[in-house]
Amino acid sequence: MSTGDPLDFGEFCDALALELDLPAMSITANHDTHLVDDLAFDSVLTFEMLLVVEVWAGVMLPDALLGQLKTLGDVYDVYCKRVTQR
Repeated sequence: MSTGDPLDFGEFCDALALELDLPAMSITANHDTHLVDDLAFDSVLTFEMLLVVEVWAGVMLPDALLGQLKTLGDVYDVYCKRVTQR
């Protein structure tokens, strides 16, 4: 997943649900979906998600991002930015 152009947002959400072993419908393709309030992500699942994004983007992400990622849109923006900077 780390080669070529970034996934579009819908593909990103589907792939993220698959990687995190979540029901496909649990991660909706909405940029404003809140990780904690809407998806009930805890710190462990958020960290796991960050690791998945690191693999897909092919870069190490700073742990400080954990506290900054509030929505799926935030996560997707980080992913896209890192993929296009490689």
